[in-house]
Amino acid sequence: MASARDGNLAKALVDMGQSIKRRELWLYLGWRDVKSQYNRSIIGPFWLTLSMGVMVLGLGVLYSQILNIDVAVYLPKLAIGLIVWGLINGIVIGACRVFISAGSALRQIRLPVSVFVFQFVWGQLISFGHNFLIYIVVALVFAINPGWVVVLIVPAMMIVVLNGFFVSLILGPLCARFRDVPMIVASAMQIVFFMTPIIWSADSMSHRSFLLTANPFYHLIEIIRDPLLGRTGTLENWMVCIGLTLALGVFSTAFFARYRARIVYWS
Repeated sequence: MASARDGNLAKALVDMGQSIKRRELWLYLGWRDVKSQYNRSIIGPFWLTLSMGVMVLGLGVLYSQILNIDVAVYLPKLAIGLIVWGLINGIVIGACRVFISAGSALRQIRLPVSVFVFQFVWGQLISFGHNFLIYIVVALVFAINPGWVVVLIVPAMMIVVLNGFFVSLILGPLCARFRDVPMIVASAMQIVFFMTPIIWSADSMSHRSFLLTANPFYHLIEIIRDPLLGRTGTLENWMVCIGLTLALGVFSTAFFARYRARIVYWS
């Protein structure tokens, strides 16, 4: 039994290694996926940027009045929060269909299974890049100069992307096997959005709630948002995110190794 598990793990690691070697393939396919959503559109994927920008402006002006916060303080935090949430939510929701959508390709073409996960995560990063233009506009309008701490965005993005990849290795096979799970995940993410300080601020809480500190999405957003606003982020934010990445990495690899061979039959 142990040798079988070791064999499955080795095959899973080889699968991911082969996918990395074929990066030209999934880089192209990820870009094609984003582009294909906007065929015959004049501005193409920049519709993502426009729709997100309108939402940021509308919610920023409205809730700054409701919460009685200076719009110059509130809107940048809201903008970054919504942009990062768009990436995280897009990965979590989309991961549920990563193997379902790739079903025909899995059955017809001999490729590493994880290629489709790399392709999917890369496509989400491209969409995030379009939305990130909103932050640049907001930073120029409100004269935000984050300084040297902005370099922390690099390890922060690596952590978020790695977690997204690991979550996809779990949700992809799980949702391919149980088709009710995507609806459950979508409903759960709607609730999590309101429980995460995106529209509201964690500073508005009179005391640090366990529901906040135990919310991994809060920490993932903060390690990106703080450097973009000129702060380093708290040690708690970084430690939780690093611990989450390690735990998810181990669990997702074991999960993928256990069920990798069955994905083609489920998709």
